Amino acid sequence: MTNTAIDPLTIIDLTNSKASGKLVELASHPQLGLRPEWMRELARDTGRHVRYYLASNPAIASRPDIITKLATDKDWYVRSSLADNPTLASYPEVVKQLSQDPSHHVRSALAESPATASLPEVVEQLSRDTAYYVRTALAESPAIAASLKGGYRLATAEDPPLRRALASNPAIANLPRVVVELSRDRDLTVRRALAKNPAIAIDPEAIKKLSKDRSKSVRQTLAANRAIANYPEVIKALSSDQNPATPTRTASTNSLQVAQPITQAPTI
Repeated sequence: MTNTAIDPLTIIDLTNSKASGKLVELASHPQLGLRPEWMRELARDTGRHVRYYLASNPAIASRPDIITKLATDKDWYVRSSLADNPTLASYPEVVKQLSQDPSHHVRSALAESPATASLPEVVEQLSRDTAYYVRTALAESPAIAASLKGGYRLATAEDPPLRRALASNPAIANLPRVVVELSRDRDLTVRRALAKNPAIAIDPEAIKKLSKDRSKSVRQTLAANRAIANYPEVIKALSSDQNPATPTRTASTNSLQVAQPITQAPTI
């Protein structure tokens, strides 16, 4: 078995700024926690890339002093790396601090971070963020499942692309009310994204509504979704709902069903 422990004899002088490549390698080493004194030096290093890799290293989980220092780093690049570190879940106060970071890059990274999933109040706060990129990142994140209030706010947002991102997120399976709300969306692309999402299976009402959607493309997308396999009545209704110009694939049989071609030209 390969020994992954740090060999002190192979580590260059931490004050040697010309060896930034080695410092980055050290900052991201999984065994760095064995050398807390090196961790402190790396957190003070002038190279942003060194601090970036240190902030992303799970080994810092046992060092609250390092995490606190990196959370107030002068460079948003470093703080965003920390925000994306899953081990930050053990430091809810730091997560809350980063959720109010002046940089939208940091808040976006936090919205996507697993560390946020255990803090519904942070998810709800991020759903109200003034930056569109942050709200979109949250709409695509598994963390959205932590807050019904946050999810509903995004589901009723003004921006169709944001609602579409949410409708495509499998995590909304934990938010049935959000699924129902999206099934009523006024935008075709949002309803179609939801019809494709396996999360649709969580709510019979949403499935029924989409199966009767005014858009043929939404109904056909739903018909191809294997997640509705436990709804035979819906599958049966959708299997007979064919567009002569478009073959459909039903979730139950996964076979193409094509309507017979029109043999008589329409009257003009």
